[in-house]
Amino acid sequence: MKMSEKLLHPSRQTEDIAGVLAIIVRNAMEDFHCKHLSDAQMKELNPIIRNAICTGLHALEFRKKSEAARAYVDYHVGHIPSFWELPELLPGFIKSVEKTASKSDQRK
Repeated sequence: MKMSEKLLHPSRQTEDIAGVLAIIVRNAMEDFHCKHLSDAQMKELNPIIRNAICTGLHALEFRKKSEAARAYVDYHVGHIPSFWELPELLPGFIKSVEKTASKSDQRK
């Protein structure tokens, strides 16, 4: 398969990872959804999120092999606002880690 063909088809692994990340984003947005978005708006937003995550992961995977992927990533990196805070772990993940660590400590 030519590089241009590979660039147009994300791997199953990329699709799967994008799906997991998208449901994490969707679940993190649940309170916002309930307060500000209708179910119809959320239905429209969900595939936008999934596809953007899939595209980003795919472009990152190929940025060292493809000028187009590199340019795409560089364009978006260049548009990250300087005032954005660094990403943080979601509280649900932190609670899960702490709960698991606590159970592990109790077994010792």
